[in-house]
Amino acid sequence: MQIIPALLVQDRETLIERMRLAEGLAECVHIDCMDGIFVPNKTWHNAEALETSLEIELHLMVNDPLSVIREWRRVPQTVRALWHVEVDTDHRQLIEVCRALGWECGLAISPDTSVDTLSPFTELIDEVLVMGVKPGFSGQTVIPATFEKIREIKKRWPALRAGFDGGATKDLIPTLREYDCDRLVMASAIYSANDPRETLHGILNSI
Repeated sequence: MQIIPALLVQDRETLIERMRLAEGLAECVHIDCMDGIFVPNKTWHNAEALETSLEIELHLMVNDPLSVIREWRRVPQTVRALWHVEVDTDHRQLIEVCRALGWECGLAISPDTSVDTLSPFTELIDEVLVMGVKPGFSGQTVIPATFEKIREIKKRWPALRAGFDGGATKDLIPTLREYDCDRLVMASAIYSANDPRETLHGILNSI
């Protein structure tokens, strides 16, 4: 299982600070991009030059994923974009844009959305990101019923990676392994700790 620290921030300074805490430990960071429309929260996610050894994946909780993707194409560390299947957009076009950029891509799915909505796109994407909470805010309590979505995705589309995002703690890792989770996104479990870097180190050692 891969652990990906999530950066849900309100300014560039905090983004850089949290990115630095993950450098040398994680391979990739997950930047939460929120527009205040698709979700009732807004984050800082300006596509500006970043000096980092980390790969960057974008979690696009926005109504217009294409515009964000086009902005971030100038940040060379960006390797992956994940946007919500619930967004009213041309998913196939977004997939084609990501492929043209050499990026991986995937769809995120919220707790109340049926896995069936993914069916038209599963042969075209690399990953499904299962949300363990309603998207928008860090620090929420996980919804246990969402675990079953991971198992269903892996059963129906074995070639797809299954990620999980929202409410995850270190204690939850064994359970998520049992459900065949491939990638685990963690925000408050790392960055709300007294020593985030040591916490991340401990989580990585535990797996």
